[in-house]
Amino acid sequence: MNDFSEDALVAFLEDHREQTEADTIIKKGESILKLTRNQLSLPSMAHMELSRVDLCGADLSYCDLCGANLEEALLIGATLTQADLMDGNFTRANLGGANFYDADMSNALFKEANLAKVDFTEVNAEGATFTGADIGHGSILMDAKFAGADLSRTNLQGAKLKAADLSGANLIGADLRGAENLTCDQLRSATIDTTTKLPAYMKINWINDNEYDCQINED
Repeated sequence: MNDFSEDALVAFLEDHREQTEADTIIKKGESILKLTRNQLSLPSMAHMELSRVDLCGADLSYCDLCGANLEEALLIGATLTQADLMDGNFTRANLGGANFYDADMSNALFKEANLAKVDFTEVNAEGATFTGADIGHGSILMDAKFAGADLSRTNLQGAKLKAADLSGANLIGADLRGAENLTCDQLRSATIDTTTKLPAYMKINWINDNEYDCQINED
């Protein structure tokens, strides 16, 4: 597809929007990469079938991927700043090191996805599902909106959580050891239980199954 024009690449993506064959998926990835590397305009990829596509390192800033299926896709080191990922499916996708600054991923699925070392600064992840995902290893979640998100059994070890909105988030079974800037107010706004692993500077005294006292160790 090296000789395809911009119009031909865009037409190919539009004509094969719902196709799932392995060869077609590979060509979709090649088309998207060729467009981005040549700084050409991407078409809307809303609701497009892109499962298992390889878009490692792609610049998908401002891209419309609303409702797209990227299950098991490879997006290592991709740039998705201010992208529309709302209702997208990223189940078991590898997004390690990706930049999602100010992206809208509300109600998207990231079950068991690799999100290690990502930049989630100011993202809107309200209602999104991250069950079993890895968002640890220093991932930046500063000012991110996780209201109502499912973060159960999620690895958040070492995540930077300054001013992150965790209201109504499910943190049952989540691993927050080594997380930075987590406050008692953030914790109280979420749902936790005794399986939630917390940073060493937080002390929890359980009163009953639903109530607890939270203190921050300043030492």
